[in-house]
Amino acid sequence: MAREKTTLPPTGAGLMRFFDEDTRAIKISPKGAIAIVLIFVAVEVLLNIFGASIFG
Repeated sequence: MAREKTTLPPTGAGLMRFFDEDTRAIKISPKGAIAIVLIFVAVEVLLNIFGASIFG
């Protein structure tokens, strides 16, 4: 009797594709991330300028 050939599933040469997996995380656009960072920077600058007079 001839042996049956077993086929292996395609592995993609060991490379993982992370963008295929859908996660339940908050999705923020790049523009939104930059806006949040700029807001934090502005708050930090304002606290450095006015913080001593406000908080003693």
